[in-house]
Amino acid sequence: MSWRVHLTNQAIQSLHILPGKQTLLAAWTQRDRATYFDLETGVEVGEHTHKAVSRQSDKWVDFIASLVAPNGAFLPYVRTAQIALYTTNDGKLRLYWMTGDELLLELDGKEVKLEHKAKSNLVALGLDRLLGAIAALDSKGKLHIFQQHISVGSFDLKLDLNEDAQPSLAIANGGAAIFVSDGHEIVLTDTSGKVKKRQPVHYFIGRMICSPDGKRLVTSDTETGVIRFYTGDELQPTHQRHALDLLQDAAQLQLIADLPPFNAAPGALAIDDKGNLAFNISGVVCATTLKQLDALPRPQPLL
Repeated sequence: MSWRVHLTNQAIQSLHILPGKQTLLAAWTQRDRATYFDLETGVEVGEHTHKAVSRQSDKWVDFIASLVAPNGAFLPYVRTAQIALYTTNDGKLRLYWMTGDELLLELDGKEVKLEHKAKSNLVALGLDRLLGAIAALDSKGKLHIFQQHISVGSFDLKLDLNEDAQPSLAIANGGAAIFVSDGHEIVLTDTSGKVKKRQPVHYFIGRMICSPDGKRLVTSDTETGVIRFYTGDELQPTHQRHALDLLQDAAQLQLIADLPPFNAAPGALAIDDKGNLAFNISGVVCATTLKQLDALPRPQPLL
């Protein structure tokens, strides 16, 4: 499996790999429009426009019910003009990141406001899609952790979140791991807020995601366009390759399609537990696998 498609002349906003009887890749060209592809073949299987309505509207329930992919998977993340909406795998729990940094948790139709005690703006948020653990990062580098509606605490990760920082946060299913970055360093914590590993990097991280099981972490380099894989437990680099090389090696699904500019960096990233990877450069979407990246030598103990 390795394919590419020129989907739009604009940047892709986000990508999601959606498991099911047919595994799909959702590519969001606008905040309310997704195009779905078969992950294995790249065949387009549909497009859906999700017209947002007010949460106070009678049509809100119908809007929520529409946020399902063609294979029946609940969409993990949807953004409207006022709300960023996160949903668990079973669709029973939803997290709303409202304008003004208000966090609301909806479970079985009941809403609870999360008291996160952040004294500065929230800059990144993550939801464990299996058990409902929540991690929120504020602009002072404090990580706020919840187990559903129960606050676990706030923890200072000593990150350098200056005005040029590119904060990222990813959380594995079951809360097995929380990964946080300020663009120059990756910090691994657990859901108790304990720092398990710090890994400085020699490049500037643009995007960072983890596999659902937390065993792999993927980053993109904003300057060189290199995509890198790390182990989820020790943050050891295992594979890397320039995104444009991956894209050029992928099968082109259109007769005529332009490659993105050479100096363009990867945008959105998506990965599953099998090592399937999706990314975009400008409006070109590419799906590939870990096998297409170059393996890095593993550190060996001295004898």
